[in-house]
Amino acid sequence: MNHTLITGASSGIGKAIAWECAKRGMNLILVSLPGQELEAVARDLEVRYGIKTRYFETDLTKPDSPIHLFNETQSAGLDVNILINNAGVAGASYFDESSIEYIDERIQLNIRALVVLTRLYLPVLCKHETSHILNVSSLAAFFFIPYKSVYSASKAFVLSFSRSLSGEVKHRGVRISVVFPNGVQTNSSTGLRIKSHGRIGRWTQISADKVARCAVDGMLKNRFYIIPGFASHLLLFLRMILPVPVQQRLISREFVKEVSATCTHIRTA
Repeated sequence: MNHTLITGASSGIGKAIAWECAKRGMNLILVSLPGQELEAVARDLEVRYGIKTRYFETDLTKPDSPIHLFNETQSAGLDVNILINNAGVAGASYFDESSIEYIDERIQLNIRALVVLTRLYLPVLCKHETSHILNVSSLAAFFFIPYKSVYSASKAFVLSFSRSLSGEVKHRGVRISVVFPNGVQTNSSTGLRIKSHGRIGRWTQISADKVARCAVDGMLKNRFYIIPGFASHLLLFLRMILPVPVQQRLISREFVKEVSATCTHIRTA
């Protein structure tokens, strides 16, 4: 029996993707941090759509967690034909005041966990005539964003890694897609970040449900680039015509609002 494995599935984009996949009759393996009511999500999907679900609670920032997750799913005989790497963490900070823990969390989750899970499940995916990997990046992957330097770089890594790997595995029946959402209000923290951008934040934000529909549709149509929303396409057009120094000035002016609104202290120098 085939399963779709989704990380970060208890809330936000991951939960919306889980519902979108369940609507299409996919059996699911849901993964999230402990204490996120993941069991309730799994049971709701089973009742509503008549699918089979399994759930695993783990912290993917821990070095051994991806390996333990893989071993558990293999021991349970769960065959994965779609891997959706959604788990990630955002945030804005003054880099020279960022804690090492803050930096490590973004590198471990946004980069390492995604890469290790892909490496572990790739041989399983290759056993299928056709299989899919969907990696959740961000529109930030295309920009150099002050105050979100580690985050935007981590999402650019997802793009580069996915594009490179797709050239290796396409002939083996594995199709890789990447979705690049803009601001999605998934919790109070992301809501505050979006609100800090005022009218621009309201104009560019997109719902998790719309991202999920676009992502799953695009994945099943074997699209590599999946960019939901008109505003995101317009921003990418402006990126092509504006010189990088101009982009940086505009972006810096915009994202200093976010770091000022979300950091717990006020920088004085």
